[in-house]
Amino acid sequence: MKCSVKVISGALAVTGVLLAATAQAQSFCDLVPASAVAATLGIPANFAAKPNVQGGNGCDYKGEAGKPDIAVADASDDSGMMKTLSDMRFKSLGPNDERVSGIGDAAIYYGKTVAYPRLAEPQYFQQGIVIRAKGKYVSFEVTLPGNKGVPKAAMLSLGQLIVSKPIDTLKDPAPH
Repeated sequence: MKCSVKVISGALAVTGVLLAATAQAQSFCDLVPASAVAATLGIPANFAAKPNVQGGNGCDYKGEAGKPDIAVADASDDSGMMKTLSDMRFKSLGPNDERVSGIGDAAIYYGKTVAYPRLAEPQYFQQGIVIRAKGKYVSFEVTLPGNKGVPKAAMLSLGQLIVSKPIDTLKDPAPH
C-alpha cells in the first residue's frame, strides 16, 4: 500500500511539473527562442530575445548595437478588431504578398527592399510571414542589411516551426 501511494504521488508530482511548465509558456520568446530562429533562418545567433507586449504577445529579437531589429514577432488572438484586420490582410494581398499553403489555416509570405538613408547600411531587405492558426494571428518579420534576406524556404520553415508550437496557449496582455 505504501509503495503504490509513493508511485501515485510521484506520478502526480511529475504531472504537476509538466502542467506548470506548459502553463508558464506565456511568452512568444519562450515558444520560439532566439536560438531556434537563428538555426531555422540560417543566420548567426548573435541576438537576444526580449518579450514585447505592445501589439499582442510578441518578441523582439535584437541584433548587435547600432543595427536594426533582426526580427520582430507579434501574436494576437484572432478575434475582435484583430480578426477584422487579419481578414482584410488575407483577402487583399499587397504587391509583395504571396499566399502560401500548408502553414496553419492561412499564410502570406512577403519580401521587399527598403531604404534607410540615415543608417550605416542604407538598404535592407524586409521579409515576413503572416499566419492564421490555432485561433491566433502571428506576424514574423526579418530585416537584414543588403537586398537579399534569407531564403524564402527558410522563412516558410520558420512558419512551420511557429505553427508546431502551442501558440494557442499564448495570452494577449491585459489592457491597461
